[in-house]
Amino acid sequence: MQVISLISGKGGVGKTTLTSNLAIALSQRNKRVLVIDLDPQNAVRHHLGMDPYDDAGLVREGIFPEVIFESPFGVDFIPFGRVTEEELLEFEAGLEARPTWVATALQGLQSIDYDYILLDTPPGATVYLPQALNAAARALIVVLTDAASYSSLRKILKLLAEYKKDPANRMATTHILLNQMQEDSELAQQVRAAMMDSYGSKMAPMVIHRDALVPEALAYERSVLQYDPHAQASRDIQHLADWLASRN
Repeated sequence: MQVISLISGKGGVGKTTLTSNLAIALSQRNKRVLVIDLDPQNAVRHHLGMDPYDDAGLVREGIFPEVIFESPFGVDFIPFGRVTEEELLEFEAGLEARPTWVATALQGLQSIDYDYILLDTPPGATVYLPQALNAAARALIVVLTDAASYSSLRKILKLLAEYKKDPANRMATTHILLNQMQEDSELAQQVRAAMMDSYGSKMAPMVIHRDALVPEALAYERSVLQYDPHAQASRDIQHLADWLASRN
C-alpha cells in the first residue's frame, strides 16, 4: 500500500482535479485506489460522482472500511464531508492533538489491500499537512508555472524539511509537479527554467499541460481521461501514473 500526499503552497493550482484524475489513471492499470479528501472544501466528491446532497465524510464518520464510497470511475474515496463551523473547529483541534490520526487510521484499511492511497490536502501550512506527511511515504508538490507558485515553493519545501525532523514522519521522497503548463507562454517557460535551476533533482520528469478539456469534462461529470483519452492532459496524467507505478 503506497500512500501519496498531494500538497501545495498556494491554492488554485488544480490539485484536487489532478488527484482525482491521477487516481482514475492508476485504476486503469488494474490498481486498487483510494482517495481521501483532507481538504475542508470537500471537493473530491464533485470529481468522483458523489451525490451532492450527501453530507457524509471523515469528519463525522472517520476513516474506516464501512465509510468508503465507490465511484463510478473504478476509484474508492472518502470525502471530507459537509460540516458546521463548530464541527470543523473541534475536528481540527483533535488533529492538532493527534498528528498521526490519519496514519493510524490507514492501518485499519490494510485488509482491503489498496495499491495506492492518495491524500488530497488544503494549500499551505494547515493542521492537515502534518497528518498527510506522517501518513505518506511520498509527496507531490503541485505548482503552477507562475511567480506566486515559484515564491511559495521555497516556503513549502522549508516547511517539509522541518516536518521531516519529526520521528513520526515517514516521508521518503518529495517531487515537484508542474500543473497547467502553458507552452506558448514566455513567462511560464521562464518560471519552469528557474524551477529546474533551483530544484532540478526534485522536479518530476513530466508536466501536466493546461487543457481546456479538463474543466469541460468536469462540467459533464466525467474525468478528462474518459472524456477524451487523447487530450494533452490525459496523456500527461497517464505519463505521471506510469512514472509513479514504475517507482514502487
